[in-house]
Amino acid sequence: MSGGYFDRNIYAIGEIVASIERDIARALRPKPEKIHKDYWTIYVKDSFGSYHSYMGFLSFSSYEEAESFLLTDKTIVKAEQKYSEQHFFVDGVIFQSTMRYMSGTSDGERIPVLYSIHHCYYGRYPDDADVLELSDETINVMKEAYRQIRIAEIYATRIDWVMSGDDGEDTLQERLNEELEAFEKEFQTKDWTCSYGDEED
Repeated sequence: MSGGYFDRNIYAIGEIVASIERDIARALRPKPEKIHKDYWTIYVKDSFGSYHSYMGFLSFSSYEEAESFLLTDKTIVKAEQKYSEQHFFVDGVIFQSTMRYMSGTSDGERIPVLYSIHHCYYGRYPDDADVLELSDETINVMKEAYRQIRIAEIYATRIDWVMSGDDGEDTLQERLNEELEAFEKEFQTKDWTCSYGDEED
């Protein structure tokens, strides 16, 4: 390995290329099956500016189960219509306390602490899964970025060798053309799914 005119800057270009290549491979790998969650929970709004999970965090298998649990506290009742209409929560039937009031209200307004029963449904990958989700459009942009940066790396390397005295100007264009042609052939037949796995083996 010769060169050195650009110090370690060419290595930095190579590291960017390798990172893009790894991330494309990660995104293209088969994804593990998602874990699906479907439950009901309770939120409490005891401050005008925010709300949080009721009693830390609770989950229930049905709305009825959540409502039954919440109403075991006899100081909690269905909210008056005026509180339902003010959209304190994004969705869900709301309830109010008959004893407690929110903090942080303007001008000391007395708004009761409110509660909402919320349906949660989502899918997530296992915690130990190494998953990168990218759209096809983004992956294609990253492939083109990989191509352009690799071309820049080839140009920089050849100039580096000339400026370091390891190559002559008379061979610059010839070697540059050879490397660019070889790279384009490699790029057109590249198996993008192998890069990440090959590094781990």
